[in-house]
Amino acid sequence: MPELPDLLYIRKHLASVLTGRSIAAVEVKQPVLVRNMLDVPLGEALRGLSVREVELHGPFLRVGLGGEVDIVTNLMLAGRLQHQKKGEKAEGFLCVAWMLDDGSALRLCDERKMAKLYVCRRADTDAIPRYGTQGVDILSPAFTREKFRTLVAGNSRRQVRVMINDHTVLSAIGNAYADEILFEARIHPKTFSARLSEEETDRLFVAIGRVMTWGTKKVEEAARPIQVKVREHLKVRNRRGEPCPRCGTTIRREGVRGHDTFFCPSCQPASRKLFIDWRTAGEKPPDSD
Repeated sequence: MPELPDLLYIRKHLASVLTGRSIAAVEVKQPVLVRNMLDVPLGEALRGLSVREVELHGPFLRVGLGGEVDIVTNLMLAGRLQHQKKGEKAEGFLCVAWMLDDGSALRLCDERKMAKLYVCRRADTDAIPRYGTQGVDILSPAFTREKFRTLVAGNSRRQVRVMINDHTVLSAIGNAYADEILFEARIHPKTFSARLSEEETDRLFVAIGRVMTWGTKKVEEAARPIQVKVREHLKVRNRRGEPCPRCGTTIRREGVRGHDTFFCPSCQPASRKLFIDWRTAGEKPPDSD
């Protein structure tokens, strides 16, 4: 799943290649992905409209067109956007394509057919599921230390990993960077928010900004095609069994409300008694937890 650093990179690239271009035709291969909120067929509604802006709203990419029409995409787990020149073919399972006036095409591929694409009037974007319920934008001036303290206090009964991963609270931290943020802050993912000290809360606030800035820089430096997920720089995510880059302790994996979380049991000690104490537990076979 593309996360905020990936989406910022995608947005920047698409803004540079799409702005000013107009849509010549639309091809829908998998209608199950498309939510047409207009009262006219999709091709008819979009043909001839030019791209005015490409913006990010949480996990949603919004392509603003002339005529106050928006194309809003949530790539979900496996969706990939590709911008290709004339003659280049889609990489993967093609679902939707927009042919542009310069002969290039913007394509959405998703072999799992889970991505969602909405076409609507700009005034109706909040009717898109989860679009209008995004929490505070962690990249905006509204995300202050004081605001974060208030959010932590309001989610005191929740595990901190669940809280920072909730897009109605913070917009928007995904699973991979939630692990990296907690590692940076030295906080165990199963710590209840109520147990966070003021110093830990401040440390977590700083870690969010620091890790997102670092992740965005790493994705930009990799300079991969926008359909490629860049993860090589991550320190703990999907590194179960590897040594912690900070202290050398074995990275562990646990489940938190249906999601895998990766952490260092030494750098991120548990604040309460858990079923397994990973600091003293022996190694387990790779497929046993």
